Amino acid sequence: MNGAFWQDIPDSVLEELYKQMDAGVDIDGLQFFDPMDGYEQEGEVYEIEQGGHVPQLPSLFPTTSYTDVSRIKPEGPIMTYPPSQPRPELQQVRELLSHIQQLVDVQREQIDKMRTLQKQICMNANEAELELVQQIQQQQITLNTQIEMELKELRNINRVVLLEPQDLHNSRVMGQKLQNQQTMLELYRRELNHLLRISTNEPLAMLVIEDQPIPQVTFKGKVLEDHYTVKLLTASNVEVQVLSQVKCQLVSDEKSWKATQKTLENDESIMDPTALVASFNSVKVQVSTRMSMVNLKFLVQIQQAQSAPTIQSLPSYPLIVITNESQWCEAAGKLVLLDAFAHEMEVPWTQFVNALHHHFLKATKQEASRPARYIRDHEFALFHRKYFNGQAMVTTQQMGKFWSWFGPVVQTLRFKRHISTLWFNGLIYGLISKNDSVAALQRQKEGSFLIRFSESYPGLFAVGYVSDDPAERVKHYLVKPEDTGSQKTLPDFLREKPQFKHLLELDVNTGQLVSREKDAVLSSLYSKSKHEYGQGNGYVLL
Repeated sequence: MNGAFWQDIPDSVLEELYKQMDAGVDIDGLQFFDPMDGYEQEGEVYEIEQGGHVPQLPSLFPTTSYTDVSRIKPEGPIMTYPPSQPRPELQQVRELLSHIQQLVDVQREQIDKMRTLQKQICMNANEAELELVQQIQQQQITLNTQIEMELKELRNINRVVLLEPQDLHNSRVMGQKLQNQQTMLELYRRELNHLLRISTNEPLAMLVIEDQPIPQVTFKGKVLEDHYTVKLLTASNVEVQVLSQVKCQLVSDEKSWKATQKTLENDESIMDPTALVASFNSVKVQVSTRMSMVNLKFLVQIQQAQSAPTIQSLPSYPLIVITNESQWCEAAGKLVLLDAFAHEMEVPWTQFVNALHHHFLKATKQEASRPARYIRDHEFALFHRKYFNGQAMVTTQQMGKFWSWFGPVVQTLRFKRHISTLWFNGLIYGLISKNDSVAALQRQKEGSFLIRFSESYPGLFAVGYVSDDPAERVKHYLVKPEDTGSQKTLPDFLREKPQFKHLLELDVNTGQLVSREKDAVLSSLYSKSKHEYGQGNGYVLL
């Protein structure tokens, strides 16, 4: 779509447009200015390069050497920064994201002005007005190129900087806004082509998914966790009447269901006739996709001039529909692989991590912009060292090995409610190596313990504890599946063990460990039906 801006404009016209671009253009009293006319950063003004007469976004990071990840990393390993202390490069990223957000806002105003002026031209369509068409085309080229550069910068940030959740969320939202701005410009381009009789068969309305949920795993017959909002965008001088409800369809290259099967429920929504927006809040997928990726597509019929076309959205990001919990890990791994690698065999470590973090927050049902407990830098450093050899570029093969361990961890956090509660409250330390847990426990008093995910047995827990054995002060116990069950939770298991007295609780905000009496922090999580076991009932605890 983006290349369409140039394909219908003669070279002679483009040359003239480029000559005007550096000077700026005042169209009928409406000044479409370049908001990137210098960018102040740390006391400096970044001069705007004129590459091919096109304004360049001031970049803090290289666009020609994505793989040079070490260029912007702080000296030393990531974990040298305490969880509570922001990394230096994040401040640079946030300033750049703030600048891009300012550009997004200014571009929205410019596009609104362009819509008003273009509508006037289309309504009058006389020779005098048509002289302004080339100038409008120039502005569309400039704005589209500028948006392309902003999108490129967002992609670059995701490739070279390990982002925190708020930054991940902001960059994703901005990217979607920029893509919708490009859609508006494309509609205006088509409208001018209609006016100039260059092309007459391109629709002047498009249906877009306003807030595109990330790829997700869902269950057959259950309501999708994410809501979908679609908006009908139109060219400047197009009046439409919505003739139908907006319809949601399940689409796939390789259908795994029968043609007669009903694939979706709650798949229709009424479009607001003024805002031209429709929301889907309770869609259910009624078929299994047999571990294949599928998409949602939205359709609406409108009355436009003398025709009544059906307008379709582009497909949503993919979904995998499963029938039972045991399929979740494999399905989620496929989506992470697609999202992080995009069919490449290797990508920068930071690109992989940022995609993984999106999916982790989604899987653990956290609000992306304000998560309760996200993955910290030192935890990513553990992954990087153990599963990826600390390499700047990581491969799909390494990702597969990593996911065979991390997938069951995430699945445990997602589906075992009492485990999730322990995790979010810092009662499970979780992502720490055996050696680091020994270091954390070494100076603690006897009976102190912490809970981590086992490095050798995916999805299981290990308890490191301080014993009374002078030869091996810190010991480790693997919590086996038979130690817990439907009638016995992890807190119940810990309750029964006198060796475990003082739980090291993690402050998820500061990264500090605090020693707490076991019963004081776990008593509310003990099963109510269980008997009180104590030393005075004639039994000895093992």
